Amino acid sequence: MSAAWRELETRGPVRPVDGLLAAYNGTVAVLWLGVSARVWYAIPLCLAHAAATFLPALLRHPSGVPSRLVRWLREAYPLLWIPALWIELDPLIGWLHNASYDQAILAFDLVVFGVHLDRVWMPAMPQLWFSELMHLAYYAYLPLIFLPPIVMAATGRMKAFRDMTLRLMATYVACYLFYLTFPVVGPHEFGQPFQGELASGFFYQLGAGAHASGNVRGAAFPSSHVAGAVTIALLGWRYLSPGVASLLTVEAAGVMMSTVYTQNHYGVDSVAGLVWALLIQLCVVPLLLRQPVRRTTRAGWQAAKGRALLADVTTRGGA
Repeated sequence: MSAAWRELETRGPVRPVDGLLAAYNGTVAVLWLGVSARVWYAIPLCLAHAAATFLPALLRHPSGVPSRLVRWLREAYPLLWIPALWIELDPLIGWLHNASYDQAILAFDLVVFGVHLDRVWMPAMPQLWFSELMHLAYYAYLPLIFLPPIVMAATGRMKAFRDMTLRLMATYVACYLFYLTFPVVGPHEFGQPFQGELASGFFYQLGAGAHASGNVRGAAFPSSHVAGAVTIALLGWRYLSPGVASLLTVEAAGVMMSTVYTQNHYGVDSVAGLVWALLIQLCVVPLLLRQPVRRTTRAGWQAAKGRALLADVTTRGGA
């Protein structure tokens, strides 16, 4: 590919994932501004998010032909935002809301299942082997979310990588916005944690440590664990081998069960995570993908493409 084509690729329209991330950063900037009278670090975070709204445009329009590092950063940076934005949720939810909506979700949970599964499942099945299996499924969720996109990028399947990035970003941004609007803490505060011999298990302790260090109060409904696991399973059937896709589907089912068994989520949190992921992938992402089609038909973009093509032909003719 000639330098002209590489520059054209760099200077193309902002992708859907770029616009989605910019819109989220702009929203969060406004929310931090709204609590700035009560917390000293709100203004710096507001300014940081406001500046981040321009990051996609800067990465898409660097001066000159970008280096390989810049090209890879341009492709991968949305995935780096997912854990960063997650960490920020806890303090922001705390400043935005004085209470959670757990009582409403508990009532809904009782209507759907007749019992609170998070309270009765672990005492009913306290076997150490089953507990360890459930906690392993819950803990293995994170690497299995990010591993498929990394494999796509490493093997040069950039179209698949970009689609995975967009779809994962859409799922998590939608979850984060829901938490900021409707926080639900979950069973760890409003439930009745079960204590028994299974607490000595390796994966039980591993999960408990991860929860203690990275918990977000208010991020229970819908379960982002389930939503993310379902999303990557759907992408597995789209881009990976049947064997790998089946493994991801089994893990998604394991996450749906383990989030409830481990008492990290109510039963309806898990079901809502499944429904939420399907709605985002079937309804929201197709709408996001329509936007670049309209933008790429504009005269300016076509003119740029023509200039790049001419430059490429001229370069070949002079060789």
